[in-house]
Amino acid sequence: MLSNYTNWVIKNHKLVLLFVLLAVVFLASGARNLSFTNEFRVYFSKENPQLEALERMEVTYGKQDAIYFFITPKSGDLFKKEHLSLIHDITEAGWLLPHAERVNSITNFQHTEVKGDELTTGYILRHKTDLTPQKIAWIKQAIMDEPTLINNAIAKDGSATGVVVRLRLPPNNKMAPDEAVGEARKLQAKMRETYPDANISLGGGTTAGVVLGEAVGADMQNLVGLSYAILIVGLLVLLRSLRGMLVTVLLVTFSIAATMGTYGWFGVILTPVAGWVPSVVMTIAVADCVHILISYYHSLQQGVDRKDAVREAIRINVNPVFVTSLTTIIGVLCLNFSDSPPYRDLGNMVALGVLFAWIFSMTMLPAVLAWLDIGKRQRKDFKFSLIDSLASFVITRRKALLIVMGLCAVILASFIPRNELTERWHEYFDESFEQRRTIEQIDQRLTGVHSIRYLLDTGEDNGIHKPEYLQTVEAFANWYRQQPGVAYVGSIVDVQKRLNKNMHSGDKEWYRLPESRELAAQYFLLYEIGLPRELNMDDMVNYNRSGSLFRVLIHKTHSEAILNLDNRAREWLQQNAGNIQFSEGTGMDIIFGYINHRNIRQLLLGTLLALVLISIVLIFALRSVRLGLLSLVPNLVPATLAYGTWGLTVGKVDLSASVVICMSLGIVVDDTVHFLSKYLRARREQNLQIEEGIRYAFQTVGVALSITTIVLVAGFLVLVASSFSPTWVSGLLLAMTLSYALLADFLFLPPLLMVLDRRGYTRQAV
Repeated sequence: MLSNYTNWVIKNHKLVLLFVLLAVVFLASGARNLSFTNEFRVYFSKENPQLEALERMEVTYGKQDAIYFFITPKSGDLFKKEHLSLIHDITEAGWLLPHAERVNSITNFQHTEVKGDELTTGYILRHKTDLTPQKIAWIKQAIMDEPTLINNAIAKDGSATGVVVRLRLPPNNKMAPDEAVGEARKLQAKMRETYPDANISLGGGTTAGVVLGEAVGADMQNLVGLSYAILIVGLLVLLRSLRGMLVTVLLVTFSIAATMGTYGWFGVILTPVAGWVPSVVMTIAVADCVHILISYYHSLQQGVDRKDAVREAIRINVNPVFVTSLTTIIGVLCLNFSDSPPYRDLGNMVALGVLFAWIFSMTMLPAVLAWLDIGKRQRKDFKFSLIDSLASFVITRRKALLIVMGLCAVILASFIPRNELTERWHEYFDESFEQRRTIEQIDQRLTGVHSIRYLLDTGEDNGIHKPEYLQTVEAFANWYRQQPGVAYVGSIVDVQKRLNKNMHSGDKEWYRLPESRELAAQYFLLYEIGLPRELNMDDMVNYNRSGSLFRVLIHKTHSEAILNLDNRAREWLQQNAGNIQFSEGTGMDIIFGYINHRNIRQLLLGTLLALVLISIVLIFALRSVRLGLLSLVPNLVPATLAYGTWGLTVGKVDLSASVVICMSLGIVVDDTVHFLSKYLRARREQNLQIEEGIRYAFQTVGVALSITTIVLVAGFLVLVASSFSPTWVSGLLLAMTLSYALLADFLFLPPLLMVLDRRGYTRQAV
């Protein structure tokens, strides 16, 4: 059947190429329908319990999507006319940004004071024309005397502040974040021109999401192009065939275009994670193509006719290429166990790309080889001589290699526990990004960059005015302020204490909670009446006043520290807040922290299932239970060595690093399958002894494995040049894993075979 198929492709090569071309053009045309989103929430599934908690909180207290204008005067003093005017102008313009729901700054802070028997509430600065020296002095004193603003809205030395524009992003408009940030950047540029004596930078969660998309887009534009250049140069140098390089690049391009286009036809909304698809698909397509080309060249060197060389190349590679494609698909599909939908999409897109690469390798490639003379008979060159020498070395030193490689695997595996499962989202971008510089400046000069929120409810209408409730909330706030790394704690208690002080002639001695429920309710009512509608208390208390929002800002740290702090806070509440119904801590930082833990556990489960399925596939493909199980060793060793090395050198595994084991699992199996298939061909077809079977495998597949590994490792190492942490982490780990895979298949698998595969084979076709 295979022979008939190959003969048909050779005979109808032009028809095959026309059909492939038309199919690719049709599929790739779907790419125009692709749309992308930079919304952070798409990284979490709808079933994510922490996301559900966040959305419950947002139903009552408003969305937490925001753009942050960070402002620092070059003189170091905010309390000058031009700087207060700048803050005022950004505050007013912030309301006009797309999807803006609320704007908070020091200039629209609702200052309270008592005049006679009346509590008045109003903007600290309503009109910038009012900025007389006396007014500025009064503003400075009012702001710097307000505890709720210090290390929150303004630095304690008055040198930095922020304007927060809270957004309500429509769920049916995936471009809403880009629209809001785009207009914010225009406002930023305008304010920089109008007020050159101040530094204005953008931050906030919505800005971070947009910058993330831009970072991945820049990587796709620059690094994927560079990967292509390395692929071209590497193939030219190693294959020494211009036409061989061109057909490989064409096959790679067709595979990527068909994959992206197919997703476009289905109207899938992609995330920045999809930017990794071209690089991963490229690796599989190159491997399939190079193995067939090397076999084709090998036959030509033996004096075989060109079309017969095509037949032989397909015959000896059809099974290993199919098996490697299948195992790769199984490996990347285990990403569907991820708790993050974009990584599920990544696995599915790569699986589709692998399928297209296999289809084109079995149709387009043999058709091109039958049509064009892309190779010539060459003498045995340096590459083959080097492989022969390596084979002799491995056969001669098998015992020493087995011991050394085994010890290396055990030693490096011992460093895997040193990897800390944690997320540092603030380090996603390097210092070349304004977002990263803004984060660092906010953390150093103003307040914390991480946030945890709690819902504290009494279970009864107007229960927030109960003295025991307020006292418990105050005790919780005091506990939190004593915790390391906490920059700011805000709650309803702060408002009540300020109002109590106001109602006692501003005497600081009265900056404490009201003595009765009636007083607390009365103060709060007077305060609410005086607030403008757009700056009401709905972001702090719920509609029936049964509960309030408790907010904590934390200085720059990692997700494990945040989760640990939240766990200790909930323990405190359980022990000391029996009169309060409280929620678990929520916020984007909490969600990111939990998703990393959950992702690791689920991906390990997916990897285990993939290993079982891959083992079954290999047992059937190799027609040997013994070799199928034996192949697991060189397939597991690369990831073990890579993550062990990572634990020794880096020691942090985040979401992007955790998915590498799934992306690499199927790829590293490729080398093992190709080596074992050639080894078994020698043993079964040619009845060679084990040592000669090893030598034959090196001779027939060693060069191909070396070429694909060198080209692919170089391609992934290009990603290390990225300024975006998930990109370079994934690239480096993948490059490391593929390098270890080649070492395992050259230096560990052959000694294992020579020790464990002493049984003879009956002559049979493979």
